[in-house]
Amino acid sequence: MTYLLEGGGIHPGNRALTWAFAIALFTAALPTPAASETREERRSRNCAYYREMVERALENIDTDALSSGFSHAHDGFVAGGCLVTGAACPKTPADFAFADLLTIMTVSANMGSTFTPFRCPVTERERRH
Repeated sequence: MTYLLEGGGIHPGNRALTWAFAIALFTAALPTPAASETREERRSRNCAYYREMVERALENIDTDALSSGFSHAHDGFVAGGCLVTGAACPKTPADFAFADLLTIMTVSANMGSTFTPFRCPVTERERRH
């Protein structure tokens, strides 16, 4: 049973109203980006977060095991302000571990899995099937 404050005391109340009030209080306390934040400012902020995530991920991955093409493409993504200019296609187990870790981190940071540059182009053979 839910209770609302009425006339100085606690009395049974409307459950939906109680939940609406609790949700309003909770969401009012959440930090939100400025309404005037542009897409470029949001991208820049997310890229700064992503750079921190990359540093943490690199502490847990054998960087020597990353393939050079994958590493080069990913470094280009970060150096270019996290704008996808080309795909970083994981090929080795270390590439996949790094990509998986960063994808999980970006999703946990509410940036979405599509923020990352991890994608592989479709080959001609795959197109035929």
